Amino acid sequence: MTDNLQVSEPLEPGSGLSVGSRGVFRRIVLPILVIGVIAAAIWWLESRGGDDVSPTGERYGPVELPAAVRTAGLDIGTEEGQLAPDFLLGSLDGGEVRLSALRGQPVVLNFWATWCAPCRKELPQFVAAYDRHRNEGLVVLAVNMQEGKSIARDKAREFGMKFPVPIDVDGEVGDEYRLLGLPMTYFIDRAGVVRSVFSGPLQERRTDTDVRGAIEQSDLEQRIAQIVGAGPP
Repeated sequence: MTDNLQVSEPLEPGSGLSVGSRGVFRRIVLPILVIGVIAAAIWWLESRGGDDVSPTGERYGPVELPAAVRTAGLDIGTEEGQLAPDFLLGSLDGGEVRLSALRGQPVVLNFWATWCAPCRKELPQFVAAYDRHRNEGLVVLAVNMQEGKSIARDKAREFGMKFPVPIDVDGEVGDEYRLLGLPMTYFIDRAGVVRSVFSGPLQERRTDTDVRGAIEQSDLEQRIAQIVGAGPP
């Protein structure tokens, strides 16, 4: 009986995995690695936010400001008193947003991300401000920085964001606007001119000024009043 038994030859030192170890690798470790690679690929595709090209073939990101909406004597830039740089981005609802197409309307341009705690804290203020001033033509653009649509969509639903949520897939618009960090907000008047810039979260200040508990106008409201009150170009 012992003559029919097969004896495995011992592995030479440094020859690699044993037969049993190779079997475990094939049955358990390798499938896990494959699943991990597939999951990573799906995440990467999702994080791209979908196609980065407009249906018209124009690439999403910063675009040249049309000559028809330029103002003589004003430079294009992100500082107060300059014309806001134009951009084209796909939005969360499947449409797209071109900043220059909003000429004639006051725009609050906010850059945010779901991982940014201060961003999440101030978003309800933008939602409330939009509800108060939308009949005055106010547009809020909440540009999400380099996150997947499904990630941004969850927060948009949570906060009741009824305004456009463009997705800056590659972060190129953020680069164009020289973001110092998140959140960062630009207040653009009806003529497309940057009237004020705020870096960091906008805090709502509430101060009792008399026995009736009057509320001091918030910094956000002051800045919105500045751009809403500006006449059309």
